[in-house]
Amino acid sequence: MRNIIIISKNDELKRQLTSILTCTGYPHIYSSYDCMKTLSLVYRLNPKLIIIDMELPSIIFNDLLKLFSQPMKKIMLFIAPHSDVDANILILIKKGYSHFVIHPITEQLLINQVKEIMDQDNS
Repeated sequence: MRNIIIISKNDELKRQLTSILTCTGYPHIYSSYDCMKTLSLVYRLNPKLIIIDMELPSIIFNDLLKLFSQPMKKIMLFIAPHSDVDANILILIKKGYSHFVIHPITEQLLINQVKEIMDQDNS
């Protein structure tokens, strides 16, 4: 199963992402907003994609990055719903993360990034 986890406290963003992903053929979508629930979901579901809202509080965001191992970097997609997270993006790029959808979020860009991650060998 191609499970997706969305990590965000923004209900509107979660609804928007869930709607787009479901219409694109990805119905197995779960959400979380804290490290403990996320960790539980990751080990239980073995997701093929983890979408992280870059507007999470910095303590949660940093704790999430500590949770994930090197191989998981290739299944992470960072969403920046607004344009004021540029410094964080540069830090993540230096750490080896490569999938981002930055303000303005377009449906086609999101779908392209999701397909790129889902189509790679995640084993």
